[in-house]
Amino acid sequence: MDRQSSGRSRLFGRIDNRTEICDYLGLDPSIEDGVLYDFALDRWGDDTDGRLVGHYCVITVLGPGRLRLVRSPWTAPPLHFVAEGGRIIASPILSVIFAGGHPREVDYNYLRDQLAFDHHDCESSGWYRGISRVPIGCRAHCSPSGFELERYYDPTAISPVRLANDDQYVERAAELIQEAAAVALAGSTKAGIMISGGLDSPIIAAACLNCSGPSATLEGYTAGTVSHWDGRVPSGTFGDERERVRRFACQHPRLKLNFPDPNKGGHDYRLRELLGVTETPTANVANIGIFHGLFEAAAKDGCDRLMNAMLGNFSFSLDGHWAAASHLRNGNWRKLAAVLRRPLATDKRPWLRRFLAQALLPNLPSAWQRHIRSAAHPDRFGFALPASPLSRSAIESWRADRTDQSVFEQPSLDSSQADAIRRMWASADSGEDLDLGLERLHGIQLRDVTAYRPLIEFCQGLPVEQLRRGGVDRYLARRLARGIMPEAQRLEQRQGRHNPDWHARIGSRRKELSERLENISMHPQLGGMIDTEMLKGHLDDWGEHTPTEPAQLWPRYFALTRALTAATFVSRRTTK
Repeated sequence: MDRQSSGRSRLFGRIDNRTEICDYLGLDPSIEDGVLYDFALDRWGDDTDGRLVGHYCVITVLGPGRLRLVRSPWTAPPLHFVAEGGRIIASPILSVIFAGGHPREVDYNYLRDQLAFDHHDCESSGWYRGISRVPIGCRAHCSPSGFELERYYDPTAISPVRLANDDQYVERAAELIQEAAAVALAGSTKAGIMISGGLDSPIIAAACLNCSGPSATLEGYTAGTVSHWDGRVPSGTFGDERERVRRFACQHPRLKLNFPDPNKGGHDYRLRELLGVTETPTANVANIGIFHGLFEAAAKDGCDRLMNAMLGNFSFSLDGHWAAASHLRNGNWRKLAAVLRRPLATDKRPWLRRFLAQALLPNLPSAWQRHIRSAAHPDRFGFALPASPLSRSAIESWRADRTDQSVFEQPSLDSSQADAIRRMWASADSGEDLDLGLERLHGIQLRDVTAYRPLIEFCQGLPVEQLRRGGVDRYLARRLARGIMPEAQRLEQRQGRHNPDWHARIGSRRKELSERLENISMHPQLGGMIDTEMLKGHLDDWGEHTPTEPAQLWPRYFALTRALTAATFVSRRTTK
């Protein structure tokens, strides 16, 4: 067509429903994404991002010294910006902002909060002074003197989904999963998938195979454990997933399995390289070492795209954990009795304890919940934060500055579907720098098939009975999995344990890590922020076996690795 656009927008990422949008607007489907966005913005204004489906951020020039910044709902690349002191810069990549002249000054209060597991979800603050970020589902209007931020997408404003019978819910969910897989695979010449022994990624792997030709194969990549791990995991979880994946692949011969060398993959494997492309440690980068091996193997095999199912628990694998609390609040006594009478196989608590924990406690004010949990588990929910490496003085300053709770202090169960969605939304608003960094470092596109917004909105609009029924959690996912995987895997209620062999990996490096903690203790900012003596004590008292109880597990697994990661991040900034 002969129509022209002002070319004022730059879109980073992708629009999944671009064909539909081009048809509606009468545009050539080959039009560049930024130009398509301009036409859509001219037609629909601020309603544009509700109509588009995808994984994107956009920078639009509104006029001299004025920018409009936006990130798509649920999943989007990062978008950082400076709007102060007569300067306005925006980019998905932080190094661009530094190249534009903004100083690299770590915000140590923000770093402290992250080490308290207070992640600033859905906020505009970031790791560096003067640099802000756009949260998912939000837009910012920027000028050299400041910015205004607004959220245009309400994740709880979803339409209830009500169908005639159970089978129709499964059929529609399966259709959306296939649609999501087709969108994720479009344009790929050779795809792979990170696959576990659970429910979500195998369901997605089967959908990807269904989208391919009868002779097409799909590369599968699964992380393993080191040989000197003792095999111990917390109750309700399982560890090494490779044998489960092998059994799944027996039903899908076109899935070609790959098990990269597990000896590469400690908490800091390729960490400096990753920080070099992200410029941020992000909340969970201390857990990412094992993923590099999967990317490396996929790159060696010639894959241009790597699938995952990271938001499976936010879509078809929702567990409906709020069922009991919701039934109690609404007076649905029969449904409440059904949930409590038939507990999950992993829940060995007596009936009264389950009623108090699942139905009554989530309906109490959050302050009451905190007091009750602190009284019941003082070693886990007292003033100190067992999963945090912060010193007592740093915890005191954090509590004085912030009203938000640490992740580990938040209620463990939500009282309603809306509360569960808000928590999922907050969780989804993190890790975007990490995802982009992995793509840039390894040269492979990353696709979360389960982050397809139509699938998320459908599943989050379902009645809770479609998600949890009697003693069956993830009820929708388990029905979707019928015939796709072995029955033992489909009905397994334990969850796969991330980095199950952490104790063996760290234990073999205790002397080295203790020396690094000594260096941290002498750092002008980190020395007072991080309780290095506590962490060195845990290394000295490491123990022969992997701890499985939170009081022993959390400070060794979470606190230690995050302190070391924070120090690596800071040292890169000061030595650059």
